Amino acid sequence: MSLNEALFLKIQGLTGIGLIDQTMLLLAEALVLLVPLSLIYLWFQGRERKEDALFTFYTSVLTIGIAYVMSLLYFHENPSATYSTLIEFHAENSFPSQHTAAVFGTAFPLIYRNRERLGWLLTAAAVLTGFARIYVGEHWPVDILGSIAAAAIGLGVAYISWDRLEPAWSTALDLYEKIEKEALSKASSLL
Repeated sequence: MSLNEALFLKIQGLTGIGLIDQTMLLLAEALVLLVPLSLIYLWFQGRERKEDALFTFYTSVLTIGIAYVMSLLYFHENPSATYSTLIEFHAENSFPSQHTAAVFGTAFPLIYRNRERLGWLLTAAAVLTGFARIYVGEHWPVDILGSIAAAAIGLGVAYISWDRLEPAWSTALDLYEKIEKEALSKASSLL
């Protein structure tokens, strides 16, 4: 038995307590919603935070793309194809966990951009997402490690390429702020 399988079975051994099972089912699906919520939160915090939100969004998109490429390079079926799990999923490639990759892909750039409180909160959410997805039987532990790797690579690619994209994102941000200012001005004149 591999370490991956042994760890999965250890986590599966925790199932069977109704309230905890229901909580894990919720966490496995819902914590990924922190990704857009954190970006929206940052967006309305001023220019510097808008830049942080754009960098974080860019990194998240790269992470999901990298996770997709990883899934093309390595295939294994989800655990519920082999074991009886909390929820039966149809057999599919479970490597890496897209949900977990998205949350780590949001957490890492926030920490890098010195938004540490939010970044560490999302890191905790990503760990919980990964654990919950193993718990319910959707993923193996190695799928979560693959997600972390995808997020780290995504951050590396974003770090290398972000400055080259500066003219485009800076111009788009200037235009957005101009439109926002005019809209707010017109709205206040109507009141």
